[in-house]
Amino acid sequence: MSKLYVRDIMSPDFPLLTAETELTDAISLLQKHHLIGAPVIDAQRHLVGFISEQQLLKPLLNSSYFCDGKVQLRDLLATPALSIEAATTVVDLAQRMQQNSPKVYPVLNEGKVIGIVTRSQVVAALKESYLSCAG
Repeated sequence: MSKLYVRDIMSPDFPLLTAETELTDAISLLQKHHLIGAPVIDAQRHLVGFISEQQLLKPLLNSSYFCDGKVQLRDLLATPALSIEAATTVVDLAQRMQQNSPKVYPVLNEGKVIGIVTRSQVVAALKESYLSCAG
């Protein structure tokens, strides 16, 4: 298991959200990818922040109640965003996930976002390792 890396289990397909992405567009992209959060990147795919459904609730509620215009992610995103390097082992990430609350991590390689990894993916990889030990 120690030789299984984040790059081996990550999803290279993730929503391409930027600081200029509008609130409802971000929600649609998260729903399309079945995610509760995603990295926010710049044109060079550098990580500039992270947005989660939880962060979208308040502005969505306020904007739908007061009808006060468009909201962009730049006004909402969490910075600095937690991330993980692609060369990190799954065991190291699992230990890190026990200490931090994010359920989705942007995966970086040479400073650029190349994918995401979810807690579900880590649990699935650990389950496979567990089953191989038991059998």
